Amino acid sequence: MEENWKDYYHKGLAVFFTVAMCILFFFLIFRLDQIGAHARMVMRILRPFAFGAVIAYLLSPLCNHFERYLAEVSNLEKRSEDTAKKLKKLFAAVSIFLSLFLFCFVIYVLVAMVVSQVFSSVKMLADAMPGYILTVTNWLEDLVKEDAFMINYVEQYSEQILTGMQDFAKTQLVPNINNIISGSSVSLLTFLLTAKDLVIGLIVAVYFMNSRKLFARQAKLVVYAMFPPRENLKEDQMQPADWILKEADIINDYLGGFIKGKLLDSLIIGLICMVFTSIVDMPYAVLVSVIIGVTNIIPFFGPFIGAIPTAVLILMVDPIKCIYFIIFILVLQQFDGNILGPKILGNTTHLSSFWVLFAILLFGGLFGIVGMVIGVPVFAFFYQLVREWVLGRLKKQRLKKEMLEAEKSVS
Repeated sequence: MEENWKDYYHKGLAVFFTVAMCILFFFLIFRLDQIGAHARMVMRILRPFAFGAVIAYLLSPLCNHFERYLAEVSNLEKRSEDTAKKLKKLFAAVSIFLSLFLFCFVIYVLVAMVVSQVFSSVKMLADAMPGYILTVTNWLEDLVKEDAFMINYVEQYSEQILTGMQDFAKTQLVPNINNIISGSSVSLLTFLLTAKDLVIGLIVAVYFMNSRKLFARQAKLVVYAMFPPRENLKEDQMQPADWILKEADIINDYLGGFIKGKLLDSLIIGLICMVFTSIVDMPYAVLVSVIIGVTNIIPFFGPFIGAIPTAVLILMVDPIKCIYFIIFILVLQQFDGNILGPKILGNTTHLSSFWVLFAILLFGGLFGIVGMVIGVPVFAFFYQLVREWVLGRLKKQRLKKEMLEAEKSVS
C-alpha cells in the first residue's frame, strides 16, 4: 500500500511539474516584450559588473606576472611562513594597482590622442570644405569645358549646393537649434552614464582581481558538487566534473589567448601605421593610426572597416597620398595576416578561413562588434567539441569493427 502511495505521489508530482512548465512556457511567449524589457533593465543595472569582469579578465595575466616577479625579487620562498603570507598580500595589492594604473594610462593616452586629433580634423575639414567644393567644381568645369551646355549645368549644380546649404542653415539649423542642443544633451548624458559605469567597473575589477583565485576554487567546488563522481566508467572516459573543468580551461585558453594576442597584434600594427604615416607626412596621421590599430582587433573585416573611412579622410586632403595609403594598408594587412598574426596568436583557433568568416558573420549579427571580436575563439571551442565527439564516435566504431573481425577470425 505504501509503495502504491509513493508511486502515485511521484506520478502526480511529475504531472504537476509538466503542467507548470507548460504554463510557464506559454506565459514567457505571451509576455516576451515585458520580459525583454525587464531583462534589459537588469542588464543595464549589472553593466558595471560586466565591465569589471571584462577588465579583470584582461588584466589578470598582467597581475599574475607582477606577483611572480615580485615574489622572485624578494626571494619569497626563503621567507618564514608568516612573513611570506604578509608579503603575498602586499604583492597582490601592488600588482592590482600597477595593472589598473597601466590600463588607465593606456586608455587615457588613446583618448587624448583621438579626441585632440578629432577636434583638429573636424576644424580642418570645416575650414577646407569650401575649397573642396571649389576644387571639385573646377575639375568638373575642366572636364566638360568644351561643352557649353554641360558647363552651365555644372555651374548651376554648384550654385544649388551653396544655396541649399544656406537655406538649410536658415530654415532648419537655426529653428531647430533647441532640438540639436537637447540631442547633444542626451548624448552627453549617455556618455556620462557610460563613464560612471566604467568607473564603477574599475572598482568592481579590483574586487574581481583580488578574489580571482578564491572564485576559481569556489567554481571548482560547485562543479564537483553538481556532478558527483560516477562509477563503472571505462578507462578512456573522464568524470563529468573533470571533463567540464578541462573544457573550461580550453575555452579560457582559446578566448584569453586570442584576445590578448590580438590586442598585442593590433598595437604593433597601429605603431607601424603611425611610423609610416609620419614618415610620408600623411594627413591625420595619429587619428588614422589609432583607427587602424583599434579596428584590427576585429578579425577578417577589421582592416577594411578601419581603412575605408581613413582613406576617405586622406582623399579629401591629398588624393595621391590616399593611393599610397591604400597600397600601404594592403601590404600591411598581408604582413599581419601571413606573418605577424600567426606568429603572435600561434594559430590557436585552428579554423579555416571559411569558418572564421562564418563565425564573424554569425556572432557579429547576433552581438554586434563584441560578437565579431569573440566570435572566432568561441566558435573554435564549439568546433573543437564537435571534432572530439566525431573522433570519439569513429574510434568506437573502429574498435567495434576490429572486435567483430577478431571474433570472426577466432571462430
